[in-house]
Amino acid sequence: MKISEDRRKMLKIVTMYYEQGLTQTVIAKKMDISRPVISKILQQAKELGVVSISIKDESAHAVELGLQLEKKYQLKDVIVIPTNEQKQVESLKKEVSRSASFYLKERLKADMSIGLSWGTTLADMIDEMPYCSFPTINVYPLVGGISSEHLYFDTNHLVFRLAEKLNSRCQYFYAPALAESSILADVLNQSQLVGNSMKQAKNVDFAIIGVGNPNESSTWKRLGYIEKKELQIIKKTGVKGDAVASLFDKNGQTVNNEISKRMLGIKVEDLVNIPDVMVIGCGEEKAESIRPLLRGKKCTILIIDQMIAEALL
Repeated sequence: MKISEDRRKMLKIVTMYYEQGLTQTVIAKKMDISRPVISKILQQAKELGVVSISIKDESAHAVELGLQLEKKYQLKDVIVIPTNEQKQVESLKKEVSRSASFYLKERLKADMSIGLSWGTTLADMIDEMPYCSFPTINVYPLVGGISSEHLYFDTNHLVFRLAEKLNSRCQYFYAPALAESSILADVLNQSQLVGNSMKQAKNVDFAIIGVGNPNESSTWKRLGYIEKKELQIIKKTGVKGDAVASLFDKNGQTVNNEISKRMLGIKVEDLVNIPDVMVIGCGEEKAESIRPLLRGKKCTILIIDQMIAEALL
């Protein structure tokens, strides 16, 4: 079969570039052609199917899902942890938490302020954080504390633990996450202590939050804060998820029901004014709760597993 001179030239350039690893500049000198022409020929080779590039790695599909989500929801970063049949739920959760800790470590810089919500995923992320030294960083709680019997997930405890890992400073939120009544919540919200905590929480540079699905599984529910009566209110008022001090609807707006009124801390609407909001999630049921936050532009960074990513797309 006769090969045209142009085709021969293309095959030679492609072989030197992809097989021999020569740079476009070196090939240009060898072939006595300008570098932009070499670049054009390499592009034509892809378009004609002479060259087909495939990435052979189990993480490639997860990376592609992340890029699709970034584009679809205009996000800064999406990290998707690959899943397979062999991975246990706990192992997957650990990988998501570890990725979140690596990501945070890369983003740390002097004088920044970090805000934390609460829950098991954030507690696991802090477990995975390496010790480092950022004495001018401040860590703030975004919501009130929970009862001492569930200290491991408590926002004030998490703030203290992260500050310890970063050798940084921290503040506490001196109020419960869920007040006994909406009247008590109103009184606390008008106090100077809560007012100061709210002001600090709303002005952080980087917020890290977990998301719950109270219809399926939620830390609120598991720790006994949301019981049968509250679940009926949640179902009746169209709640799709919980984050910070909000129960929110399908559009990522706070549902102003009796439970939301009793929650102390910033609302999902406040997240829009925080430069970076990182949402961490593991488990397919979380997709239903993360989607409204994406629709409402309430987060900029997602660290999730592959099942959530596929459900969101």
